[in-house]
Amino acid sequence: QEEQEARAKADKIKLALEKLKEAKIKKLVVKVHMYDNSTKSLMVDERQVTRDVIDNLFEKTHCDCSVDWCLYEVYPELQIERFFEDHENVVDVLSDWTRDTENKILFLEKSEKYALFKNPQNFYLANKGKNESKEMNDKSKEALLEESFCGASVIVPELEGALYLKEDGKKSWKRRYFLLRASGIYYVPKGKTKTSRDLTCFIQFENMNVYYGSQHKVKYKAPTDHCFVLKHPQIQKESHYIKYLCCDDRATLHQWVTGIRIAKYGKTLYDNYKCAVKKAGLSSRWANQGTVEPAAPTGSLPTGAVQANGQIPQIVPLSQADVAETQKKVDPPEAQAKSNHIAAAGLAQPAMGPQKFLNKRNSLHPPPPPERRSSAISASPILPSKVKRDSGIFLTDPESFPAPPPALMHDLPPPPPPSDLCEPPPDFVPPPPPPPPFSSGNGDLPIPPPPVSNKPPPLTKKPVPLPPKRQENPAQDGEPRSARPPPIGGGGRQADFMSDLMKALEKKRGSSS
Repeated sequence: QEEQEARAKADKIKLALEKLKEAKIKKLVVKVHMYDNSTKSLMVDERQVTRDVIDNLFEKTHCDCSVDWCLYEVYPELQIERFFEDHENVVDVLSDWTRDTENKILFLEKSEKYALFKNPQNFYLANKGKNESKEMNDKSKEALLEESFCGASVIVPELEGALYLKEDGKKSWKRRYFLLRASGIYYVPKGKTKTSRDLTCFIQFENMNVYYGSQHKVKYKAPTDHCFVLKHPQIQKESHYIKYLCCDDRATLHQWVTGIRIAKYGKTLYDNYKCAVKKAGLSSRWANQGTVEPAAPTGSLPTGAVQANGQIPQIVPLSQADVAETQKKVDPPEAQAKSNHIAAAGLAQPAMGPQKFLNKRNSLHPPPPPERRSSAISASPILPSKVKRDSGIFLTDPESFPAPPPALMHDLPPPPPPSDLCEPPPDFVPPPPPPPPFSSGNGDLPIPPPPVSNKPPPLTKKPVPLPPKRQENPAQDGEPRSARPPPIGGGGRQADFMSDLMKALEKKRGSSS
């Protein structure tokens, strides 16, 4: 148990140390400008190199993963730019930027990045007078690359020639003769020869990067626009430590920039290219597996074959024999003669037969709904009035509907009755309020309102006085109330009855007293 506890403690200590290391890892949020003027923000840590960032962008943009894609560094203030090498640490490069910098990182395709490995003869053999080597086969290219990069030491192209050098702090340019060597760039002083002992070191490649110049002809009055710049990575503003060189043409510019990259990075450049090619090969395999075979062209479908929802159904075009058989079953002799004529013409023009047949089928019904523009089929609706109703042609395949023609023959007589049936609806739909102004019988309608007005008077004759009589009769005190009933009744019989009743009551009282 003690050993297990000790192991558990050791594991916890390792975990804590790893977390501390991860916490110390430097991370930056990088804003990358895409080729379509959009931007993407990425979290990059100091363990990632340019190749990792490019692969991450491949996943986000779904581009073709070509070897020419690169991260491109742009200095607007100095008007210089370069592509990151695939093995460079992005965080280290960005750490040299100032906080208020206007520098940008672009994600672009640049063929100059690995043009050396596609056509090595243009860089290794161009200055040796071997023009016939420009058309080199693949095996010769591979052999030249293996010889240059995979030997005991990397072979740097033998570049030399006259270049324009910008003087420090001035906009004047002087022409000097420069030579490229593995350790740096050298030039020949005035009055000296090109021997190694007479050469003067111009710059070494240990702590410097090479950049392409942009519009230096306007900014620095350069002889041409084909300029390249050599500077230390930490220099972010104008400085006399920045070296400006100008070439006569673009081809010479690419040769010098590529030669400097070979002298600086050596075999690492070739390894980067192999890794990029491998990545591009894997992406192309995945792309080929993910591709779907193109669908058959829709031009073979008959015209007008569109469903109600706008989708194009898969309909097998009818042959001339099927059309002739269906017409024989349905059409009268005259129609059969016409169909035979059409079939004969269809032998010469096979594509016209089914089209005419379907046009007749479409004529029996109202035009189909509007089709979508995506469908390659265009059908022109035909008015049904100009077509014979007894032709026996239908929208669906004729084999599935042999019986409908006789039904259509029996349905022809009904058209006249619809005219008679249309008259009754107004008789069945007369609401009480609207008809009075519309109907002609004005004498019968005014009679109903008077009876409605006469009914209320009989309601006034209700025997309202009777209830008070019933309430007054049971009363025991009759002196004041006995005189009231006669005037209310208004009748002689009621007065006699009441008088008799009063007399009887008086007698009763008298006898009791």
